[in-house]
Formats: sequence, structure tokens, C-alpha cells
Amino acid sequence: MTSVVTFAALWLVAVVTPGPNVLLITGSVLDSSRRIAAWTVGGVLVGTAIWGAAGYFGVGLLFSSAPWVYLGLKLAGGAYVAYLGARLLLKKPMPLAEPLAVGRGSRMRAFRRGLMTQLSNPKSGAFVATIFAATMPREAPLSAGLTAILLMVTISGLWYGLLCWSFGLEAIRARYMRAQRAIERVTGALFVAFGIGIATSR
Repeated sequence: MTSVVTFAALWLVAVVTPGPNVLLITGSVLDSSRRIAAWTVGGVLVGTAIWGAAGYFGVGLLFSSAPWVYLGLKLAGGAYVAYLGARLLLKKPMPLAEPLAVGRGSRMRAFRRGLMTQLSNPKSGAFVATIFAATMPREAPLSAGLTAILLMVTISGLWYGLLCWSFGLEAIRARYMRAQRAIERVTGALFVAFGIGIATSR
């Protein structure tokens, strides 16, 4: 039980630390709607579960034994995150008076974007593998691993859900509208920086 609690505490710190997921989700709320952002969160959570399962079943060992796999994922992931940032930087101003209309295609695009943003950072997988190795005994039962993965998804869902709710408030949205282009430029620049950081990190 102590190992699971320690795992949850470490994951909580990682989740609340601002990164590509936080920027993507808050941007989805402000630029579209809470509903679109909820689909984005869904994609991130599925990606979280995938990294959790990979971490528990030994992705760290794979990265160690086949460094080229980690390098390939790192370069591809960094390029994808930087691409999202470049799109924001090059986006034409489009003032929004109301949330965008939401169709099924928009929902699925939001889901895929959340999923790909989470999976595009192999450092997430390496971090998960590290905290599994650091907090779980070598002979930890499958139930402990599944509990840890469930905690990852639950903690992430609660935090990202709170972001969706708070950034969907009208007062916050109105302020965003007044500074939309500047915020998009800053967010885009941060995404590019995150992408470069992912691709060039050791």
C-alpha cells in the first residue's frame, strides 16, 4: 500500500506541472468549448493508460536495450509537439464570440490530438517506468500495477477536469477573448520550445 501511495504522490506532482498536456487542454477550452476539451482530455487519459501499462510491463527495459527506439520516439514526438506550436504561431486571428460548433469530426480530432500529444513524449514513458521501478517491489502483484495505472488515470482526469471547468468560466473566457492572439503566440512558442526540448533531451 505504501508503494502505491508514493507512486500516486509522484504522479500528482508530475501531472500538475505545466507541460504540453496542460497547454493543449486549456487551449481547447478557451478556443472551442468544454465539450471539445473533454474529448481532448479523453485522448490524454487513454495515452496515460497506455504509458502506464507500458511502464509497468517494462518500457524502461526496452528503452535501455534498444536506445534507437527511444531516440526515434523522442525525435518524432518532439517534431509533433513543435508542429502543434508552429500551427498556433501561424494561425490567422479569428475572434470568437461563442464557442465553436461541435461536430463528431471535431470531437474525434480533439481526442486524437490529446492522445497523440500524450504519446508523442517518450519521456512520459521513461518517467512512468522510473517511478514504477522506484516505488514498486520487483515481485509486485498485477493488482498493484493495475491499481497504480488506475490512479494515474484518475488523478490526471480530476486535474484536467478541474482545468476544463475553471477555464470554461465566462469571466476567464472573456479575458481570453481580449488577448486571444497574444495567448496563442505564447502558447505556440511554448509548444515549439517543449518540442525542441523533447527532441534534444538526453
